[in-house]
Amino acid sequence: MALGTGVDMRDPAQSRSTAAEMWGKFRALGGPQHLLDGAAPAIGFLAGYTVVNAKIGVLVALGVAGLISLYRLMKGDSVKVVSASLAAVVVFSLFVGITGEGRGFYLPDLIICAVCTAAFGITLLSGRPLSHWACRELGLERTYAADPQERIRLHHKVSLAWFGFWAAHLLIMVPLYLANKVVLLGTVALVLGKPALVVMLAVTWLWVRPARSPGREMSIAGTPVEQEAWSEHAVRPQSVHSRSATAGRRRAAVR
Repeated sequence: MALGTGVDMRDPAQSRSTAAEMWGKFRALGGPQHLLDGAAPAIGFLAGYTVVNAKIGVLVALGVAGLISLYRLMKGDSVKVVSASLAAVVVFSLFVGITGEGRGFYLPDLIICAVCTAAFGITLLSGRPLSHWACRELGLERTYAADPQERIRLHHKVSLAWFGFWAAHLLIMVPLYLANKVVLLGTVALVLGKPALVVMLAVTWLWVRPARSPGREMSIAGTPVEQEAWSEHAVRPQSVHSRSATAGRRRAAVR
């Protein structure tokens, strides 16, 4: 069963290969580091809030974020990326001061979820799925497709899934925010935050990438690697014939 992702779940070897490829891409994009960047300051805030109060929680979150940023800069990571991660924690912390409440730390999360829900919903209604544009910008979608309408229909399903993803965040987190359940809200935000986002991105990548089929590798008009393999296969007999002709001429010259 392929599940519409181009991966045959009945083939254990192919499934392992797909999982390894996903893990490789995740590591190449700095996935583990991004998870640490998002989770550690949030855990620090929850610990400080639970033990003392919201102000201490903010100080702990900023301290943890600062130490991570310093470590990443010493490793040679991009200043721009590190600064963006630190700025995000600063913004979240500022909302605690603006609202005067610990739950304010998670208000930016709710705003982001609301904006994303609205964005995917509006593009679905307009017939221009947001995932189609996003995947093209990220290089997951080809500029020219054999059947553009089929790709649009596929991205309509993908965007619908993303709409449900962000809407689920709101349905779960908004009641907790209104009830001022800060610890529970923070715990849910940790699970539904970057870890769930990484899983959703991986599923999207599997969903939108071109399906692999046995006949695809036999096509002359395939990928550049396949074309090169085909060219080598086509040239090889000519090379053998050329060597045979050369050997025949040498024997004639000796005679």
